[in-house]
Amino acid sequence: MEGGPGGRPDPTNPMRDDLRARIAYVAARLIVSSNAKEIQDHARTTVVHIEGLVSSSTIDVFDFSSSCRLSGEQSEEGFSLFDYDENQYVDLNLDGDDFEGFDYATGTRYTGEVRERSVRIFDYGEFTDFEYSLKAPN
Repeated sequence: MEGGPGGRPDPTNPMRDDLRARIAYVAARLIVSSNAKEIQDHARTTVVHIEGLVSSSTIDVFDFSSSCRLSGEQSEEGFSLFDYDENQYVDLNLDGDDFEGFDYATGTRYTGEVRERSVRIFDYGEFTDFEYSLKAPN
């Protein structure tokens, strides 16, 4: 395997910022059982407004900030979600407070964790952590 500086793998294509925020939102809602409608994206210093169904079997949300839908269902392997922005699938697998998945549009793997209302996603395409906070519902 070829590597970048420090023996790290060379970056591939990073996930899109808006998709990463939607994944953070869905993972947080599933793990903390919240009905929040906003998530703070700390890297972009913006609040992303997302609404819709998030249950243990079905995801169907709409991101009003980027006018995009993300939907799919749970299978034995995890969630297979369709990103209507890129017309591609993204996988999301939960393991307690941790999650992982794969973005087929960019060929990028990601991992993450939810601690209370804070979400961290490690994007293997950028080899960087991204932080989010699920906003409390009004």
